[in-house]
Amino acid sequence: MNKVIFDWNKYINLSRAAGAEGIVMLENRDNVLPLDNDKSIAVFGRAQLNYYKCGMGSGGMVNVSKVYNILDGLRERTDIKINEELLKIYEEWVEANPFNEGEGWGTEPWSQIEMEIDEETVNNAAKVSDVAMVIIGRTAGEDKDFTDSKEAFRLSDIEEDMMTKVRKAFKKVIVLLNIGSLTNMDFIDTYNPDAVMIVWQGGMVGGLGTADVISGKV
Repeated sequence: MNKVIFDWNKYINLSRAAGAEGIVMLENRDNVLPLDNDKSIAVFGRAQLNYYKCGMGSGGMVNVSKVYNILDGLRERTDIKINEELLKIYEEWVEANPFNEGEGWGTEPWSQIEMEIDEETVNNAAKVSDVAMVIIGRTAGEDKDFTDSKEAFRLSDIEEDMMTKVRKAFKKVIVLLNIGSLTNMDFIDTYNPDAVMIVWQGGMVGGLGTADVISGKV
């Protein structure tokens, strides 16, 4: 029997490209995207660290060596400046409020509890960052159909509050939807973001592909 050796980098690169090419741009006023090299970005939302690679069910239980989130992708780009002070706040909060995987089949919530953020933190970020990026994450799948409710089809109260404060403080706001199903889009009329992209759930390297689009590489 012939020995077959897989070149895993080949498949990883193909997956990254597919994830990037599948992203849908819904809004991009004044060409806020792709980000200019001299722009700094403040990233809001725990989904920057807790990326949904896929939905729930048998496919969602496939083990991978690592899930590369959107922040990993942004950090890989040396031409993108991230607000590290804000990131540290999120990292500490996520460590104290770990991802809830549920207990048993189909018990994972549609979304994870979001960090409540105060105006001072948002305003401080706006003083040193040119653009805000808000990332919203949702899952659904086998034995866990979406419902028309907050934290699922609709934004949670904490997410609404975050969007309100970010939109008030920043001149440029980008919203990324890390989702795999329908979601309510009323927030576009309510908060008038400058750019909106559905980045879907791009697999283990989906966060890298997302950053490729944000930077203009793709």
